[in-house]
Amino acid sequence: MTSIKIMARLAMVFLAIFFSSTSTFGQWTDYGVWSGISVSKNISNNLEFSSEAQTRLDYDASRLGSAFANFTLTRELSPYWKLSSAVRLGVLRTDEYAIEPLRRISLSAKYKRPIFSNVSASLRFQYQLKTEIRQTFRISPALYYKVSKKLRFAVYSELFFKPSQEGFYQSGFRYRFMSKHKASKRRWVSFGYQIEQQINTKDPWTQHVFICSYDLELKRRNGKK
Repeated sequence: MTSIKIMARLAMVFLAIFFSSTSTFGQWTDYGVWSGISVSKNISNNLEFSSEAQTRLDYDASRLGSAFANFTLTRELSPYWKLSSAVRLGVLRTDEYAIEPLRRISLSAKYKRPIFSNVSASLRFQYQLKTEIRQTFRISPALYYKVSKKLRFAVYSELFFKPSQEGFYQSGFRYRFMSKHKASKRRWVSFGYQIEQQINTKDPWTQHVFICSYDLELKRRNGKK
């Protein structure tokens, strides 16, 4: 219980710092809700396939900003390295309320290593190709804390970069706090809070998002004996 109290206090401090700092830089603030459901399955000992359906509400959670499905294939290269490729298909709504198709392809490499017995850290590099051949890069460090077999906490951060004629520049950053609860065997429910800030634009914004998701891990079938 002491560890949980310490993590809760640290999370409150981080939230207060991020809330004050991001609100200072953004010219306008938005609030949203993200919800999703995912299914994953190990195809082999080092290969996993997952699919996810997600909806995102924005403009103070008053409209559907986007709805899409992710299809991801992940290969474990070593105990610490994983390589993933993903496709995102769906629709999004522009600021003018027009509906546009959403198509993205991404490649990512993730390095994750334990620090202590119940604490681990990771660093992920992602390249993403969006509609109309727009490129973005992300660097995502994270910390994970395993409280018990049924409860886990995580703190994520993401730095966004876009190309320009002068080179790459940072276009935004994101902080996310998640708690993951095991509802039953191979079923998880996650709740989180996220702060995202757009920078280096004429009209920067800050978005606060509440996140909820349901994850199902399918059992791998054993081969014939």
